[in-house]
Amino acid sequence: MVKQFKLSFFQTFTITFVWILVLMSVFFENKTLSIPYAWNLVGISVIYAVIFGIMYPALWNFSSMKASYKIIISSVINISGGIYAVWLFSPYMFEIIKPWILEMCIITIVGHVIGFYFYSKWDNKKSSNELNELLKR
Repeated sequence: MVKQFKLSFFQTFTITFVWILVLMSVFFENKTLSIPYAWNLVGISVIYAVIFGIMYPALWNFSSMKASYKIIISSVINISGGIYAVWLFSPYMFEIIKPWILEMCIITIVGHVIGFYFYSKWDNKKSSNELNELLKR
C-alpha cells in the first residue's frame, strides 16, 4: 500500500508540475521564472500530489468511514488545497477569487456528492460482475 501511495504521489507530482509549466509556457510566453517562484510551483505540485495521489486513494479505497464523512473530508481538503495553490501561484489571482470562496465550497461539495454517486454505482457494478464471475466457476 505504501509503495502504491509513493508511486501515485510521484506520478501526480510530475504530471501536475509539467502541466503547470506547459500552461505557463502557453499563456506567459516571454516571462522568466525566478528560483523562489519555481519553489511555489513545486509547492503547488506537492499539494495536488498529496490530495490526489495519497489522500483521495486512502480515503475512498481504504477507509471504512461513512460516505458523508468522506465527502466532507475530501471537499474540505480539496477546496483548502486549491485555494492555497491559487495563492501560491498568484496572490493577485487569489484576491480575485476570494469573493467566490463560499460558492466554490458549495460547488465542491455538490461535485463530490455527484462523484460519489457515480463512483459507488460503478464500484457496485464492478463488484457484482466479479461475484457473478466467481459464481460461474
